[in-house]
Amino acid sequence: MEHEDKYTVTIRGSEFQLTKAQIEFDGPNHFTTCFSGNFKESQTRHLKLSRDPDLFLIICDYLSGYKVLPLSDQVIPARMSPELALANLKIDAAFYQLDGLVEQCAALTTRPNQNTGEKRYLILGCEYKHSSRGRFESQIDEAVKGPTWSTPVTEAGLSQKPFDEMERPEDHIGYDGLRTVSAIGSFARAVRGVEPQLVGWHIETTSLSFMLSSRLMVVLVV
Repeated sequence: MEHEDKYTVTIRGSEFQLTKAQIEFDGPNHFTTCFSGNFKESQTRHLKLSRDPDLFLIICDYLSGYKVLPLSDQVIPARMSPELALANLKIDAAFYQLDGLVEQCAALTTRPNQNTGEKRYLILGCEYKHSSRGRFESQIDEAVKGPTWSTPVTEAGLSQKPFDEMERPEDHIGYDGLRTVSAIGSFARAVRGVEPQLVGWHIETTSLSFMLSSRLMVVLVV
């Protein structure tokens, strides 16, 4: 029967349903051992673990046969940097005994060493409305509240408009200048959840009836 082909994995209170095909993918592994061996889980078809549920979402995609690497910004846990998420995914893949995923993570981890000196950049963007009055920090507070997006960019891309004329931290000095840099940094920190390595930013502002509409793009090294 169909229900006999379902297995439940509970990770820190979050439940995931796996099929027999999924638990056998990249097997033998931790799931085949628990669900097919002489363990109580083979009878209850329910496995409880204290791992990371956000990383397990990626594991589920892998068990479904999907390509999961390199990691998309949308699946990286908010509290982790891309490098930390990849390292932790490798740790979890080893825990689940998914040798294929461990190898894929290891290959991606060693890749930057083959491109010594090559930096990777990321653009964070958002559009927000704000008053023409008030401090710059207040505008950034509005930006943090709105929807944001991100996309990688090459060093060559940064030589094109509007990034070739973007403002940079070193252009802002003194009390007011440093406060502006701090506000941009707080935006990047709120969006990424990690301490940003700020390259620069660009803001386009247009007037509305009673407010201003701004488009902010922040460039980071990742």
